[in-house]
Amino acid sequence: MTNPEVSRDAGTIYRMHVHQVARWAARLGGPALDLEDIVHEVFAVACRRLSSFRGESSLSTWLFGITDKVVRHRRRKERWWRWLSGSAGATAGRLAAAGPDPLRVVEQNQAARDVYRVLDRLSEGDRRILILFELEELAAYEVAALLGIKAANARLRRHRARARFLHIYQREFPTFPANVTRQRCENVSR
Repeated sequence: MTNPEVSRDAGTIYRMHVHQVARWAARLGGPALDLEDIVHEVFAVACRRLSSFRGESSLSTWLFGITDKVVRHRRRKERWWRWLSGSAGATAGRLAAAGPDPLRVVEQNQAARDVYRVLDRLSEGDRRILILFELEELAAYEVAALLGIKAANARLRRHRARARFLHIYQREFPTFPANVTRQRCENVSR
């Protein structure tokens, strides 16, 4: 006695039963498991074993058995993974955050305060030139157009303003060498 459901191809079986299998997997697995991944695995197993399906039960019963086994296997695997790697909170604490780490943010904020403290001690002309060149990253011709001067004059003013900035910065922060000073200034523009 042959079961008419077995004669269908894998695509037809998938279309007819995917929602039912997904519902079973969601209820058996709960929200912690990846539903899409489980459904995919259930149908991968079903396709491999379709030729060995004897038809002693309905296709739905057979698919439920596969779904149940896949979910139980996945839950067991997840339990082992949590046990081996620690709790979810502990594991999340070791993962990298999407943004910059808090220490980096604090360092950048402190660098910005330090740079602006020195900029505030400069003349308005030097301050303006450095902000336009270094923080706004404008080209000499753009700075010249904004200030109504020649590009060569803008570059000369930048050179002199940098020297005055560095002199004040090293007097304010004597523990920072010159190359660290440049890095701290670059952090402000980011």
